[in-house]
Formats: sequence, structure tokens, C-alpha cells
Amino acid sequence: SCADVRVCSPNARFGVREARLGLAADVGTLQRLPKICGHGSRIRELCFTGEDFGAMEAARLGFVSRVSKSDNDLISMALEICRLIARNSPVAVHGTKASLNYSRDHSVQEGLEHIATHNAAALMTEDLVASFIAASSGKSGDAPDFKALLPQSKL
Repeated sequence: SCADVRVCSPNARFGVREARLGLAADVGTLQRLPKICGHGSRIRELCFTGEDFGAMEAARLGFVSRVSKSDNDLISMALEICRLIARNSPVAVHGTKASLNYSRDHSVQEGLEHIATHNAAALMTEDLVASFIAASSGKSGDAPDFKALLPQSKL
């Protein structure tokens, strides 16, 4: 559950089995799964029973975004998603991720203020111009040559 985008093959199996072992899941599953899929009855049932669930139910619950056509297609499908993300501005993708994470636990107004601050800084990068030029070229799939993001401070 510690990934931004999750995909699986049609034969994938998932489960929260700790209850069957006499424990409550203690590695973050009970904290992350409801944030991903909601606190509904089915999530609670899966956690209480330790029952396994398959790829189609994982997609229905929102735990995965896509199920590949076959086991062999999984890697190519995942790589295509990576290519689609990578053709976008790193500044925009980073800001989008930060805003999605922030907004999950804050009000809409606080989320809007958070993204406004990010976008004010993003307007000072070359990514916006590069993205507009690429988009106006009319060639879909053309990705600008974006500069790498600077490492974040560890202070």
C-alpha cells in the first residue's frame, strides 16, 4: 500500500492476514488501507477475517488502479504508466503528489492555499514554458527536456 500508483496482474491475491494469526496488523496496513479504499464495511470485513481478495476486487475497491490483461502484460502496462508520468514536468508531478497528500488530511480551503504556494514557486521554473511549447507543437507524445529536481534538504 506504500505506492502512489498500484497495478496488478489478473492472478494477484491480496490479504490482511494478521487477524488469522492472532495479531492486529502493525506495519501500517490498518492505517493506510482505509485511507486508500475508505473505511467501508468490506475493508473492515477483509481486515477482521483475514480473507484474501483478488485483482478485480482490488480494482473495485480502489486498491489498484489497473489490472493487466495477463501476467505477461503487467510490466509493460506499468512501464507505460511510468512513461506517461515521466513526460510531465517533475515540478508539476512533485507538486501534484504533495498536494494530494496534504489535501487528504486538510480542508479544501487549506489544500487550495497549499497548492497556490507551490504553483507560485513553480511559475518561476522553466517547466511551464517547456510544457506549453511541447503541447503547442501538435505532436502528441513529445516530451520536453525538463531539468532534474534539486534534492530536498535533509535539515
